[in-house]
Amino acid sequence: MREKRRRFLVRIIRNILFPYEVSDVYEEELIGEFENQLEEKYFYEFLDLIGSNSLILDLACGDGRHTSKLSKNTRHVFALDLSSNNLKMAKKKCLANQNVSFIRGSMFSLSFRRSVFNGIWFSQAFEYVPPDMRERFLTLLRQVLKPRGILYMSVESWMYPSFWKSLREFLSDLVLFCYWRVVKRKPLLWGEFLYYLSINGIRSRYSGWHYHVHTDKWTLIKLLNKCRFKILKLDLYNGYIYLLCRKTQE
Repeated sequence: MREKRRRFLVRIIRNILFPYEVSDVYEEELIGEFENQLEEKYFYEFLDLIGSNSLILDLACGDGRHTSKLSKNTRHVFALDLSSNNLKMAKKKCLANQNVSFIRGSMFSLSFRRSVFNGIWFSQAFEYVPPDMRERFLTLLRQVLKPRGILYMSVESWMYPSFWKSLREFLSDLVLFCYWRVVKRKPLLWGEFLYYLSINGIRSRYSGWHYHVHTDKWTLIKLLNKCRFKILKLDLYNGYIYLLCRKTQE
């Protein structure tokens, strides 16, 4: 089972990249500069907490939806993404920004020295972190953050403020999980599922099965506490958990 799981994760990481490598439309053109007003509020609270003379890691920066704006409010931004197409789009967007460095790399293997960043901006990518890799992943983030550094995350979830909508999303996740685990016999852990992306003529030219993993706020809070992050603020909105955290003392 362990070897089967390892091979599955290797395939999954490749699968995650496919839609991003063929995308040719910026996120702003689809959803706006911010997903919603709550995300915008968290963005400015994040900047207030880290201060203007700071180093930021824009982790899984995508096509640079937030990179340029981050760079206008701080000393330097390191924007990291695994997709070369995403980075190409982000660089084009940030041509006028001299204080941005783009790095192609995996968020599971950060090559920065310890305690270098004042803040990490990690928007809408935790759904690609498998459950059995979460603790190691958050430990990596903790290592590259300065003492009392700030971590922002928006985490996709089956939870909504509405109980009934949460129940519907939970059951939908459960059906997909059971299909891939029981029928297709994939080595999934709870929360993981695959869903079908169809070509819509706007976002990308990719169609096929795509991996996601959902969690709930209680599991996430327990995990962050275990990895020694203090939660400063948490909100649940429209299928996402929004968080600001501070790295606690050793």
